[in-house]
This record gives sequence, C-alpha cells and structure tokens, in this order.
Amino acid sequence: MKSNSSRLAEHCWLLCIVAALGIVVAGPAVAHEPVDPADVETVHPTGHVHDRADQTWPPQPRGIQNVVPLSNPGSAERVAELRQRRVTDRARIALARADVRQALGRRYSSPDLVESGSKRAEADGVARLMYFSYDNNSTVEVTVDGKQVRGLRRIRASDYQPDVTDGEIVQAEALARQYFNERSMDRVADLQAYGILAYLPQGKGFYPTRVIYMSFHLDADAPPEYAAWVDLTNRRVLRIREEQP
Repeated sequence: MKSNSSRLAEHCWLLCIVAALGIVVAGPAVAHEPVDPADVETVHPTGHVHDRADQTWPPQPRGIQNVVPLSNPGSAERVAELRQRRVTDRARIALARADVRQALGRRYSSPDLVESGSKRAEADGVARLMYFSYDNNSTVEVTVDGKQVRGLRRIRASDYQPDVTDGEIVQAEALARQYFNERSMDRVADLQAYGILAYLPQGKGFYPTRVIYMSFHLDADAPPEYAAWVDLTNRRVLRIREEQP
C-alpha cells in the first residue's frame, strides 16, 4: 500500500502536469436565463454625452475650415446602383432555396452584401448575404455566387448582427412615432428621425434581439431632442429618453 506521503507526492506531481499543459478543469455549466432587452440599462450609444451648446452637430473639429468634398457628383449613386443590382441578383438565387427560406422565416430584413475579400472568390462572384430573421431572432449568412448557394449559417443575435438597413429604420421610426403619439408627445412630430444599430452598454456587444436606436432632431445639423430604443424582433419600444439641451 502507498503511504499518505507517496499519494500526496503523486497528487502534487499531477497538478504540476496539468498546470504545465494549460489544462482547465471546468465545473458544472451554469444555465443563464434569457435577457429581456427592456431590462438592459442604457446610455447614449456612443457613450459621449457632452454639453454641445457651443458646437455644431454632428460634432467636428474646432476651427475646421476649407473642407473639400472628394467624391465626384453622381459617382456614389452609380456605385450604389451597381451594388444593389448584385444584391438583388444574389438574393434571388438565395431565396430559391427552401432551407434559406426556412432559416429566414416570414419576417426578415433586406440583405447586406459582404464581399468575400478574396480576389479569386470575387472573380467567381462569391459574396455573403447577411440577413436578420425576426421570426427566428438570428442573423442568417448565405454564401452565394452568381449561380448557386454555397453555404448557409445561422448566428445568434447576441453573437453578431449586420448593420441596419433603410427599411429597418423606417419600421423603427413608425413604431417610435406611434409610441410618442400615444403619449401626446407632440413635439416629436416636428422632428426628423435617424437610426443606428443599438449595442449593449460598456462595450458588451449585441442585444439579444434586433434593437434600433432612433434619435429625433429638428434637422440634420441639430442635436437630438428625443431618443427611443426600438425592438424590431418583438415590435415594441423598449424605452424612450428626452435629451438634455
């Protein structure tokens, strides 16, 4: 029989081996309840809330002058038109597949086109279409070329979400304005709406659902007067805030 000292020595030796190999002994997994986005503490999405009384909006360097636009008139429109044509052609191929339609459900965003980054793949017309499925509350990535679907992947909303589309901003604006109207907040009717994808505070990543941050301004150069966090997955306004001048 081994003595206690021998067993202790062997135990210490095993611990040294585990440490040297970088092995982690994990305890039992802990289940986490789904997070309700309405319970998430919110701040301004950029985290920059300052007194802008003496500044222009959007913010720009003090004393800036002689700004020269670098784009040629009409070039942006032509690029956008060609890009939209590629999106439309590839989306038609993607939606012809039953598994893609099932992954998307009935409610989903229009796709964002992400080029492959590989010269060979781009020469073959390979690109990724990034959708957000409201029915399945997930990002759907479809890899497609000019002829067929090459891959399909579902990604949890909390892991990754594509940028917002113009159509989503229109939806979020309508929900936010209805919310304001029901509370007799008449001032909002005179303001213009702008939207961006909302993120969790302190750099904690994506919301567990599709949340759009809407801000309402007198015009494009004016600071926001009201803000709303709109959950498109569940078609509801999570919260609103009146911005301080």
